[in-house]
Amino acid sequence: MSKRENKYIFVRKPSGAPEGATGHFGLGRPFYFDDRFNRIAMMGTLISTIVLLIFRQVTHTGTGSVLLDGVAYAAGFFFAYLIAQEVDPDPDRRWGALVSAFLTLAAEALLGVNPDGVVALLWMLFILRMFNRTSGSRHLVGDNILILASAFYLGMQGYWLVPIITGVAYIAESTLPEGYYRSMYLGALSFCIVFFSGRNFAVPELSPVYPFLLFAAFVLFMPQVMVAGLNKAVDDRHHEPLLKKRLQAAQAFLIFTSILLTWFGGNTSGRMFVPCLMAAVGTGLYLVLYLARQKKVRQEVEAYAAQKQEKRQPETRSEQKEK
Repeated sequence: MSKRENKYIFVRKPSGAPEGATGHFGLGRPFYFDDRFNRIAMMGTLISTIVLLIFRQVTHTGTGSVLLDGVAYAAGFFFAYLIAQEVDPDPDRRWGALVSAFLTLAAEALLGVNPDGVVALLWMLFILRMFNRTSGSRHLVGDNILILASAFYLGMQGYWLVPIITGVAYIAESTLPEGYYRSMYLGALSFCIVFFSGRNFAVPELSPVYPFLLFAAFVLFMPQVMVAGLNKAVDDRHHEPLLKKRLQAAQAFLIFTSILLTWFGGNTSGRMFVPCLMAAVGTGLYLVLYLARQKKVRQEVEAYAAQKQEKRQPETRSEQKEK
């Protein structure tokens, strides 16, 4: 089979649409500072960092480095906001991303942070974009370097499951609709990183809080996967609706990867992926509230229509009698 006939090589681009990605990055997305949600997220990132640093210094529960703690708190809040928008990109439910960010703030105050979480969250964000293609482009050279370098770094820190999961993610992406066939080669390269990873076979310590958090994230996030087909989001470049299977793949990757790495990585890994778990909880909670509100509005509209119809019937009867 020639390269042009390979079923994995085609990436959707309507006729007349502008070119996709330029340069070496395809998964980057614009961040508009005049958008009110983005402004709230930026202010929340700054305020939450200051508040948590003061809290940690007063209670003497920080890691000992004010700089590292500050970067970790800011990254946790901001990445929770970004990741939540990737798993629920519907423009009508953007409040769910802010709910996730503020839940992350509360969870970090309780559980603490891991400075390696900045790399882990960046890794998670780009893989989610690779799956759902909200940017409107497939992953390019720069994106792959960033993902693989993050997996290599985390693997060297002892999180040896990360390169394995990265390889599985690449292979899964190649099998999805409009998948990129070279993702299989990148998956094989990611598996090779495992040989350079640091492995600690000691049983990790896991706080009793995490099993409850993992269960809550799984249960609350399931509605998101179920209603993925009703998502009204479009990609950034071509303004085409997102593919249901690709969006569901991103959602499944978020919840199962966060659960898997927290369960087998213990408290240190759990602190890294708290923003991911909070993104699942926050978007799930807001989706339930959104659907309940939509149902109430629909019932009110139907009741109003029925009441209006009842008023019309006596008028119609009186008109018939006059005739």
